[in-house]
Amino acid sequence: MLAGLITIGALTLPVIASAGGVPAFTNDVAPILFKNCAHCHRPGDIASTAPFLSYDMVRPWAKAIKEKVLSHEMPPWPADPAWSLKFRNDPQLTPRDIDTLVAWVNAGAPRGNDSDLPPLPEFLEGWLHPQGLKPDLVISLPREFQVPAKGEIPYQRYLVKVPLLEDKWVVASQARPGNPALVHHMAITEVSLDDGMTPADLGPIELLARQLGLPSAVTRARPAVTAPSNSAVFDMLGVYTPGATFEMYGDDAAKLLKGGGNLYLNFNIHYQATGKPEGDRSMIGFWFRQGPPKRQLFRVPGAGDTIIANGSELLTTAPGTKAEGTSVTIPPIPAYAENYSVTGVTAYSEPVTIYQFQPHAHLRAKDFKYTVVYPDGREESVLSVPRYDFRWQLAYELEKPLKLPAGSKMVVTAHYDNSLNNKYNPAPEKDVYFRDQNQSWDEMFTPFIQYTLDNQDLTAKPEMASPIPQAKNVLQIVEVVGCLVQNTASDWMLTHASDTVVSATQSTTSVALRAAAAKSLGNQEYHLIGIGVFDPSNHARRKVAVKGLLIRDSKASRLNVTSLQVVGETCVQ
Repeated sequence: MLAGLITIGALTLPVIASAGGVPAFTNDVAPILFKNCAHCHRPGDIASTAPFLSYDMVRPWAKAIKEKVLSHEMPPWPADPAWSLKFRNDPQLTPRDIDTLVAWVNAGAPRGNDSDLPPLPEFLEGWLHPQGLKPDLVISLPREFQVPAKGEIPYQRYLVKVPLLEDKWVVASQARPGNPALVHHMAITEVSLDDGMTPADLGPIELLARQLGLPSAVTRARPAVTAPSNSAVFDMLGVYTPGATFEMYGDDAAKLLKGGGNLYLNFNIHYQATGKPEGDRSMIGFWFRQGPPKRQLFRVPGAGDTIIANGSELLTTAPGTKAEGTSVTIPPIPAYAENYSVTGVTAYSEPVTIYQFQPHAHLRAKDFKYTVVYPDGREESVLSVPRYDFRWQLAYELEKPLKLPAGSKMVVTAHYDNSLNNKYNPAPEKDVYFRDQNQSWDEMFTPFIQYTLDNQDLTAKPEMASPIPQAKNVLQIVEVVGCLVQNTASDWMLTHASDTVVSATQSTTSVALRAAAAKSLGNQEYHLIGIGVFDPSNHARRKVAVKGLLIRDSKASRLNVTSLQVVGETCVQ
C-alpha cells in the first residue's frame, strides 16, 4: 500500500506503507533481503564482505543497495529478457520489492521496531537437495589446498580415483567448495588413464613428451564420457560457479558416471586470494537413480565445431594450440582491442532437447548471445547476456526445455574488451591467448549447453529398438561448391552448384579448400539459411565452398550453413 511519494531531482518515487508509514528495515526490508540476498551476503560465502543479516550490517550499504537494485545488477541475473527465453532459476526482484528498497533508502533507511524483525533464514549448510537427502557418493580433494594471502593462483588440477565398480546414473549433483570465499569456480570431468598409470605418472610423462617434441595430447587423460558428435570433447560432469552449484535433472534424463576402470574425477579449480592465507578442500556429491534413464544428458561446449574470429572463419588445419573446447586455433585478442568477436556454430543432424545454457569466459569477455537457426530459416534469440560478468557465471535453466528439430543449428557470439575501458583488464598492453589449459589471464570461448538426443531411448529393450524410425530424423552434413547469389536482402542462393558429397565434419580444412577450388561447377541450386554470420555480401557472385545440413522438401533443397569459404573468382555475370 502506498504511503505517498518522494521526489528526488526529476524522479518521483513511491513510498510503501508499513506500520510506521514508511518502509522500515525490520518489517519491510529484512524479509526481502533475507529471502533474496542473504544466502550469498553472509559470513563464509561469496559476498561475505557485505553481510545482510542485521540492521547494523545492512545500514552502511543502503545507498549501494538502492543503486544495485535500480540498475538490476543485484540479485545477479545478466540475461536480457527481451532477447532470452524464460528460465526457472531467475532470481530477479519483483517491482514491488524494488520499490520498497528504494523508498526505504530515500526515507533515510529507518530501523523500525526490533520486535517486528523476522527470524534469520535457515541456511542449508552443506548439501542442498530440496528433500534433504544426503548424496549417495561424495568425492573430495585428497587434502586441503593452501591459498596464499595475495597474488594470482594458477589453476589447480587434482585427479581423484572413482570408487565405483559399475556405472551409475546421476539424477542430481552438487559441486561444493570447501571454502566459497576462495573458490572462484571449478569444473569437474571424468577421465580414464591407461592401465597401471596413476596421476603421479602424468607429470614426468608430459615433461618427456615436450622434450621429445611430441604433441601434448598423447599424454593426457582421456575423456571417460564424451560428446555424442566428438570423442575428443569431455562431457562436463559438474560445475561450480558464483551463482550456480546444485543441479537436479528431470525424470527422463540423467548424467553418466562410469565405474570399474582406471577412472578419476578431474577437478580443475580456480582459486582467488582473499587477503589472508586460507585453505580449501572442495568436493562433489552425487545422487543416483536405479537403472538407466530414457536419455543421457551431455554438457559440452555448445558452439565449438565452426569458429569465426573477427569475421574470418578458421580452418581446423591452422597451426598453433587448439583453443579449449574447439578444433581450431583462435588468434589472440590484440592489445587494446575493444570489440574482438568470436562466433561458434554447431549443427544438429538429429533432434535434441536443450535444458541449460552456461556461457563461460574470463576477464575480457563482455557479452554472449545464443541464437537458434531452424530448418525453415527462422532465427530465434534464446539467451542474451549483454553484460557478461566473470564474477557471476550463471547457469540458465530453461523453464521449458527447448526442442530443436533435426536440421537446426546453434550460433553463439561473444565479444571481448582488451582495452583500458575494461576495469577488470589486468594488462591491456598484452595480447590475450585462447589456450588449452587456460589461466584467468588467458581467455576462453566456452558457451556450454546441456542437452539430450531425442532419438535415444536407453530404457527400450533391444528387440523393441528399431533403427528405421530414427533414421528418418537424422540429416547429413554435406559439402558442395557453387556460385553465391543474393536474390533479396535476406535470401541467398547457391547456383551452378555441384552435387553434394557427405562430409564427416561441419568445418573445413586447407586441403579440402584446395580440392574445392579445382572442382567443377554443376547445375544444382540450393537455398542457404543461417548465412549471416559468414558475411556473404563480401563473397557475392564468387565461387564458394559450402558445408551445411542438407534439408529437402517438395519445394526446394536448403543448406543450413556451417562453413562458407571463397575458393574462386567471379563465376556469375
